[in-house]
Amino acid sequence: MCLFITVFPYLSGQAKGLRQIDRNDLRAYMNFLASDELQGREAGTVANNIASVFIESNLRRMGIEPPYGNGSYLQHFDLTSTRIVKTSLVVSDAGGARIFSTDSVVTLMGRYGISETSGELVFAGYGYDDTRTDNSDLGDIDIKDKIVLVMTRNPAIADSSGVNAGYVFDEKAEAIKLLSLIMREPKAVLMVYDPKNSFSDPWESGLADYFLDTERTSLLEDQSEASLPGIYFITGMTADILLSPAGTSLKQFQEMIGSMKIPCSTAIPGIRVSIDSPPETREYTASNVIGMIEGSDPVLKNECIVYTAHFDHVGMASDSTIFNGADDNASGTAGLLEIAEAFRSLRKRPLRSVVFAWMNAEEKGLLGSEYYARHPVIPTDRTILNINLDMIGRSITPADTGDFFGTPLDVTGPNEIQVYSGNIKNEFRKQMLRSAGKAGLSVLEMGEQMEFGSSDHQSFAEKGVPWLFFHTGIHADLHQPEDDTSKIDFEKMEKAAKLAFLTGYRIANSGRQ
Repeated sequence: MCLFITVFPYLSGQAKGLRQIDRNDLRAYMNFLASDELQGREAGTVANNIASVFIESNLRRMGIEPPYGNGSYLQHFDLTSTRIVKTSLVVSDAGGARIFSTDSVVTLMGRYGISETSGELVFAGYGYDDTRTDNSDLGDIDIKDKIVLVMTRNPAIADSSGVNAGYVFDEKAEAIKLLSLIMREPKAVLMVYDPKNSFSDPWESGLADYFLDTERTSLLEDQSEASLPGIYFITGMTADILLSPAGTSLKQFQEMIGSMKIPCSTAIPGIRVSIDSPPETREYTASNVIGMIEGSDPVLKNECIVYTAHFDHVGMASDSTIFNGADDNASGTAGLLEIAEAFRSLRKRPLRSVVFAWMNAEEKGLLGSEYYARHPVIPTDRTILNINLDMIGRSITPADTGDFFGTPLDVTGPNEIQVYSGNIKNEFRKQMLRSAGKAGLSVLEMGEQMEFGSSDHQSFAEKGVPWLFFHTGIHADLHQPEDDTSKIDFEKMEKAAKLAFLTGYRIANSGRQ
């Protein structure tokens, strides 16, 4: 009898919360958040501000508590943004006479606050460190304060017939190479498709479209950070012109590396390369939207669980095409609104406090969550878990084949969800799996590392906070105008929101940590 009395309020409480989460409510939220009127919700726009007011208004309607003494739900933060519209490259001889110039250059990452960069040129093969043979393209050459040219992929992949022949850009593989290059402090990095690739330039592969009008945004409080080298993608023809003073073409260099099995890195004599990327800079304010429910236990209320979902997306293209971002991430935004209302409907508040945080500027580089992690409502050392919702609304369709910039599409089935996690306690994992069974979803445990990109949980991970990330996978419409409400699986989205609610509810009511 005592056991029944103890457990009954817990069971009835979670049942009441589950009933609050409804696919029709989710659809109503989504129809507004992913509408053309919100113009893609890009941070720093009026449409993004309207989205934040919409979230705030719903929190007031629900009776969710504001975390700030002035009654506001908005956490403002200042951003500075540098946009690169056009990049040009000029090659001069030792006397300063112009030899060649082109604006067929794609900026992957511009130099922060610096318009023009010039220096001597160094060719560094694939820019690859081969840990099996200790052969390093960077081992015997100095690239500090130079402009370094590297090919995509590595010798093993390039020499394997048919493997990644149509390689676009493997973010993970190239990021490792670029990090190694950046640590050696070049002035700039030039990348080019290796000649064995089926693509010769970034326009043919579509890479140029993805990095069109490159913009770098950072928190204003970080504006004094040291400038990193610019990273630029050039055509095979431009690379051959740059290498011509050495009497060798890019193809010949690749063949030498393949046949000799050793690096062929070298300084290119007698020329100087200048890269001009005039920036357009602006400063603006964006806002996270934060609500909370204070815990009922006088001690445990000083700890919290933080739910996060970013509400911004990538806005509009220059031709006014709207990227509505239904799955990414109106789905997580709507799901979190339902979760907040589920907690608010409980007869008894959970033992621990629960914070609901709609993050902004995630698409600019996780900036809203980075700011929150520095300025949390409850200190991060008393945040026992972050539950992040990003893209929880899609199920696999016949169109979801192929890859997204080198990463295979992995969108899940109607009753499946991916769960990434880090620094998680085994008891938390068990609670999550039990909750999945109750919600009617099969969990695919993915580990810590995503194959492509990241999300707001990363800002909490860097503070040592345990985290769970719910995600339905990468689909063919990611960052495309076709990511629309018509393709959302609302039944699955309801299950995902119930899974996230149950997981947080159970952990918020668990014993002392």
